[in-house]
Amino acid sequence: MSEPVGLAFKNYEIEELADVYFFRPAGMIFARAARALRLTPTTVTIAGGVVGVVGGAMLYSDRLAFAGFVVIILHSVLDSSDGQLARMTGQVTELGSMLDGIGGYVTHSAAYIAIGAAMMHAGLGGGAIALMLGAGVCSILHAQMYDYHRQSYARVAIKGLPPVAAPKSIGVLRFYERMQRIISGLHPRVEEAIAARAGHGAVRPDDRKRYRDMFYWPVRGWNALGDNTRFYAFGVFAWLHRLDLYFLFVLVPMNVLFAALWTIEFRADRRFLAGL
Repeated sequence: MSEPVGLAFKNYEIEELADVYFFRPAGMIFARAARALRLTPTTVTIAGGVVGVVGGAMLYSDRLAFAGFVVIILHSVLDSSDGQLARMTGQVTELGSMLDGIGGYVTHSAAYIAIGAAMMHAGLGGGAIALMLGAGVCSILHAQMYDYHRQSYARVAIKGLPPVAAPKSIGVLRFYERMQRIISGLHPRVEEAIAARAGHGAVRPDDRKRYRDMFYWPVRGWNALGDNTRFYAFGVFAWLHRLDLYFLFVLVPMNVLFAALWTIEFRADRRFLAGL
């Protein structure tokens, strides 16, 4: 599948189909409009975060919930457009990437609080808080593995660059990256082995090929734990007027998928290390 002409993809090889055929094309429209208006990527990121919070808050009302889902989809389009605008205008920065991540988290926080508050209003009390917090923690773990494995694959298999030995970020972001490495099983050892065998700032061709062969499909699997899946679930449960079931969706089927993917990844890591 060749990359669509004119669209700015970070890592086309492992992009989700919804991103390829909807969010990126729609985001490009907004990115071009923002460039014409001389808006900065940071401005678009902040606007996307505000839109996401509004959409998440709308999930509190059963009457407005599906409209809230539509607003959250608009947030996702803007989330795609800010990165494309940054690459179009040469304004890619680490701060922009961090703000982009924060936008996703505040959107999820607003949505989870709204759903939890609606459940409490319906009389579930402390049970709603427990479900909300449990689902929130699980969503963070899911997002960590989604981000970590996609970034690792992009660096090694797509760009051919040696993995970074340790996080260089500071504060909360540094803690987040350390948590990624802690819960990712053997994969940091895979990265360390590849980095040790690399030379002149590039991964060995045989390591790069083996990495792509062994981890392409697991990375595709981790895509199912990204933001899109959770946002689609908002829409499904809002349409069914059963957003009270959303937290159970995160806690049961998504955690089952998480456990299965972690096991598959662990076995692939072990095979990769055994073949060195």
